[in-house]
Amino acid sequence: MVRELVIDDAPGYLRAAVLEDGRLCEIHGEKSGGAGETESVFYGRVQAIKPSLRAAFVDIGAPLNAFLPLADGSTLRCGDFVIVQGQAKQATETKGLRVTDKINLAGKWLVLIPGQSGVHISKKVKNPELRDVLTDIAQRICPPDCALIVRTASEDVTQPILEEEARALYAAWQEIGKKAAGMTKPGLLHGRLPLHMRLIRDIRELSRIIISSQAGYDALLAAQREQKIDAQTQIELYREDRQLIFDAFGIETQIDKALRRRVWLPCGGYLVFDFCEAMTVIDVNSGKMILGRDLEETALRVNWEAAEEIARQLRLRDVGGIVMVDFIDMRREEHRQALLTHMKEALSGDRSQTTVEGITRLGLMEMTRKRAHTQLHKALTVSCSYCSGDGAVLSGEEVARRALRQVRRMLLAGQRGPFVIRCAPSAAQALEAIPAQGAQVFALAVPGRHAEKFDIEQIGEDVPIPREAKPLKTRND
Repeated sequence: MVRELVIDDAPGYLRAAVLEDGRLCEIHGEKSGGAGETESVFYGRVQAIKPSLRAAFVDIGAPLNAFLPLADGSTLRCGDFVIVQGQAKQATETKGLRVTDKINLAGKWLVLIPGQSGVHISKKVKNPELRDVLTDIAQRICPPDCALIVRTASEDVTQPILEEEARALYAAWQEIGKKAAGMTKPGLLHGRLPLHMRLIRDIRELSRIIISSQAGYDALLAAQREQKIDAQTQIELYREDRQLIFDAFGIETQIDKALRRRVWLPCGGYLVFDFCEAMTVIDVNSGKMILGRDLEETALRVNWEAAEEIARQLRLRDVGGIVMVDFIDMRREEHRQALLTHMKEALSGDRSQTTVEGITRLGLMEMTRKRAHTQLHKALTVSCSYCSGDGAVLSGEEVARRALRQVRRMLLAGQRGPFVIRCAPSAAQALEAIPAQGAQVFALAVPGRHAEKFDIEQIGEDVPIPREAKPLKTRND
């Protein structure tokens, strides 16, 4: 697999795309010079303790207090100073940053956990002998009063390199402690790396990095000389003389497709994504797929491709929480088990923690995924001003009937008309086909009016009826 990182280093905003064999698998964005929250370390002061929430609210120098979950037996009190670190869930306009007092300083091969003890090996390192070797190395190089996590990328790294990184991480922690000792009010202690450097640190086996700015290119070369980027990774400068970098790699088109509800598969089948408050539901459909000797073979082929595409889409859209997949029904148990195994293999390249729980009694595949960032459609879109996120608006005919019911209410209240209903063109057209009852009613189409909105005006003797208004048929019964 050819894995590439394409960096659009535009003024004010940096975007980074992860491509695998030319297909977009991850998209990330960050404001240039942003304060950064995830991984940043803060010096905070406890403002309030909420026993019912088992949490504290901590002033970290941000507009909103941070949310700090408390462990059983916590001795924190209001006014205490505490060192905390931002977690994956970012702050929003109404909620402060979620933080933890268990600090993790991540390097390319190791993660240092001050105040803890022991060494831990990444679960993705499967070889028992290699796990023993890495455990032995980690125990020898682990700094005092700290724990170490050996990351998957350490599989082929020598002890001197790991030891050097352990020293660097410990020096960073000591520097944080010195800075905290000299602070008298909440604020930032240790900022996180820029977006593209965090990705380079965390992504394994990058074949190529392409960046659109000269300054960024020079910085990457310097980082490679400092062994922060693998020597075999090719670094290229893309000059946007004729075409923007994301256009040149077809990334913009793939981002637009990732925002759609329907995703087509090469075989002619398709996926439908529905995002609920508590979970994401994915429906697999055969669509235009007609190949296969029978229904079972057709279902297996569509489901097989669907599993691979679902794994990619979960990463690309950064879907988190519970995910339920309604694959096409298959009668044979060996096919269902093969699909379950294939789904797990397809998800193995996901850097976020993903667990396939199995297939439910109703035939749904159930899984969970830990979201690392803002979900793509929430990051790039806002709720529709027409439907407020429902995905549908009332039909013109229904709006017309609701308007006429309001006219009847006005008649019952003693008003006698005539009435002019101002509404969207779709509702006005529907009104022309519905007879009014008990009064003279006119429909006036207002271009640009919200499809569901209307207002009704009673016309008096001194007020002329608008020339564009069209009278409705009347019914006297």
